[in-house]
Amino acid sequence: MIISRSLVVILIWALLSSCTALSNRTYIQKYAPFQGIRRVAVFLQRWPVYLGKPGRNHLGEDFITTRTPFFAPWQPAAQMNPRAVDILDIDDCLMGELLVNLLESKGYQVSLVEMPFAPESATAGMLMAQYQAINPVDGFLFCYYSPTLFFSQAQAAPPEHTRRSYSLQEVVQTHGPGADAIIWVGQRRPDSPSGSMSHAFIYLSITFFRAADWQALMAEADSQVGGRVRPWIPRCPPAATDKNYRADAGIIRNLMVNNLKCRLNFQIPYAF
Repeated sequence: MIISRSLVVILIWALLSSCTALSNRTYIQKYAPFQGIRRVAVFLQRWPVYLGKPGRNHLGEDFITTRTPFFAPWQPAAQMNPRAVDILDIDDCLMGELLVNLLESKGYQVSLVEMPFAPESATAGMLMAQYQAINPVDGFLFCYYSPTLFFSQAQAAPPEHTRRSYSLQEVVQTHGPGADAIIWVGQRRPDSPSGSMSHAFIYLSITFFRAADWQALMAEADSQVGGRVRPWIPRCPPAATDKNYRADAGIIRNLMVNNLKCRLNFQIPYAF
């Protein structure tokens, strides 16, 4: 039996359409609580690794809930990784632009909330109520972020890293005046090169609330969800390598930012 070319095209189109519909149905079911969320207000705060808040030593200790005093006053962190350095190059301006661009690319209409907006004692629930009374939206995204670089050995970290932040150029120049790069080790070992770095990462704690009832549609603390490692994390650069390589300030910054863009693209669903 001879099947006409037009019939073959129709059959292929029908098959592809059914596959797409099935795929969309699965996606819609997975993110059903996000239906109707289009206008989003974003609350953003930088959390240096050497600081903590009352009852919370670092951003990954607990999820952001309606009861969280989001802008609670800072205090010195009770404990911090002796190899960790807070990085100045990742700031509110960059993070705000990154979040807005990512959300808009997924179909949301975004308002980045200018601070100060409310007193430090205001909880996330209070902030949502106050903002909703002024400029109603469909959802709220609360975000703490902590851009952190880790030296391979604690003794290589700058002496004041427990009290202040450093630019990536300052980190590079820990090798000495005029240094233009630092060794990023592929696998951290006790014999890693002196003054080398082992990792650079932008830690996140984010909660996406529905404005209508303050339901948390998505919540992460320290880039984890209940301790479960995301299966797509290995797909976000930089991946582990077997070799050490030289990285200047620009390379480190780009790797940190591109890694975050990749993670957020997986984390935040499209508006529908």
